Amino acid sequence: MTNVTLSVVIPACNESEYIEKCIEALISQGEYVDEIIVVDNNSSDDTPDLIEKYRKESSKVQLLSESRPGVVYARNRGFDAASGDIIGRIDADTIVGKDWAVAVHEFFERHDEFSCVTGLTYLYESPIAGLQRRWINWRLGRRGQDAVRSVVAVPGSNMAMRRSAWLAVRDAVSDRTDLHEDIDLSLCMAHVRFNVGQVSSMAAHVSGRRGVSPPSVYARYVRASRRTLEYHGTSSRKLDFLICADSVLHAGLWPLYRMYNKKSGQLSLRALGRGQTVRDLPVFS
Repeated sequence: MTNVTLSVVIPACNESEYIEKCIEALISQGEYVDEIIVVDNNSSDDTPDLIEKYRKESSKVQLLSESRPGVVYARNRGFDAASGDIIGRIDADTIVGKDWAVAVHEFFERHDEFSCVTGLTYLYESPIAGLQRRWINWRLGRRGQDAVRSVVAVPGSNMAMRRSAWLAVRDAVSDRTDLHEDIDLSLCMAHVRFNVGQVSSMAAHVSGRRGVSPPSVYARYVRASRRTLEYHGTSSRKLDFLICADSVLHAGLWPLYRMYNKKSGQLSLRALGRGQTVRDLPVFS
């Protein structure tokens, strides 16, 4: 490996259930992660205390605060503070794979033509996790394990970009909290013709907790996708269809998520009558 440094930014708001596993997975990357920046965005639980515990144990961990509510503000705070040549970005419920950071370094060493990279993201805490994994692996087998795929979307749950690329689009990204900040960043990157790659070795797992959201709530969540496309003037019938299909698919799977016990991994009809905690939307409409 070269002397290129990697900072990883994690926006967090009331993530006490997930943040420890997220941080531990990054610390286990060893020398390949130089800086772990967790940005607390007005948590009312003990998320800051948990982060502070890791900060005392590891000089790599930093805790920043962002009082303005919204993922975009927390992301920008972390990206602006990052000192790495490469800036990674994951969600607080993301658990990176054991070779995630190695894959990030190797990608940028080998591919000067790309400014950003994302990896495969598998679900956990989901009744369709096994099906999703088989689907991804089937598609992966068709194009080859080591193939680099050019993509447009840069999902906030699993991505990394050159710091120089972030500085180039910093003034272009929107700070509107009713937009999807990662889609906005993706389209800003595309506007200046920065290439984005996807590699299978940069694997991570993310919670399927959004599946518990009622269809009406989830529909507002995906409408933010259409709003972001319209903001950039890139909406189309095809993209509108895919957004609608996402809402329909969620509505069809919602009963399964209601029946799913994430601790046991089993489905139960009894769970349908049980109240479930639904997280606030990461966008404000």
